[in-house]
Amino acid sequence: MQWNSSLVQEKISFNFKNTDLLFLSLSDPSYGKQINQPDSDNQRLESLGENLLALIIIDYLYHHFPYLTLSKMTALQDKLLDKEKLTNLWFSLGLGESYPFLDVNQERHRLRVKTTNPFEKSLKALVAAIHVDRGFSHSYNWFNKHLIAPLLAKHQKDNLERVNPDKQLNILGSTLLKAVTFDYLYTLLPYVKPGQLKKLSKTLTSKKQQTEYLKKVTTEDWEIITTEQDKISKKSFPSLFGAMFIHFDHENPKTRYRNSKKMVQRKLY
Repeated sequence: MQWNSSLVQEKISFNFKNTDLLFLSLSDPSYGKQINQPDSDNQRLESLGENLLALIIIDYLYHHFPYLTLSKMTALQDKLLDKEKLTNLWFSLGLGESYPFLDVNQERHRLRVKTTNPFEKSLKALVAAIHVDRGFSHSYNWFNKHLIAPLLAKHQKDNLERVNPDKQLNILGSTLLKAVTFDYLYTLLPYVKPGQLKKLSKTLTSKKQQTEYLKKVTTEDWEIITTEQDKISKKSFPSLFGAMFIHFDHENPKTRYRNSKKMVQRKLY
């Protein structure tokens, strides 16, 4: 298929190194079936994007809204992940009338009003494609620029006192663990369907596995964590992992995700 990748890149204000990833993120399953390539669609990217978006939002809230209780933080995360918000963002970028690629018989205006639609799914896939192409910091910055900051920046307060620091660190680490685990499986198993990837990811992030992971943590691991030491529950692997993420963030924000993923791969999988 002949298509103009530069037109889409201009609309989203982002240049891909590998435009095949961009094309894949825009390929709805109905389009894959139409061109007799049922395995060439954006479903795997969409599932990866779901995990990445959850992390991007919690990461942002942890750093910019420390004064929120855990319940308010998770409620705000749910609002930002609202399918209608993601759909509206897709159309505000000027993508809805032509993208994603769909079966010719599908009517976009009818699809848009559905709770679950190809537009919000493609938005998730696009975030994942940016991540795979250029890294987590780029996907974080892109989503922050286009959705999070416009909605939340004006509501941010100067109060930096952290409420429930141990619980906030735990949810950051838990969300991070799910994201890097799915990311790891996505890369390791390129031909496995998203449903199976989700099952494998759920197994690897279960409480039973987290207990096993905690046993592999060394004294050296604990010693490199300084800034969040007082907030860590010694019995919680997510708390430790969240603290490691903050540690890597202080070293270099651009590589915090990559270093966290490497740490998990090296020690756990």
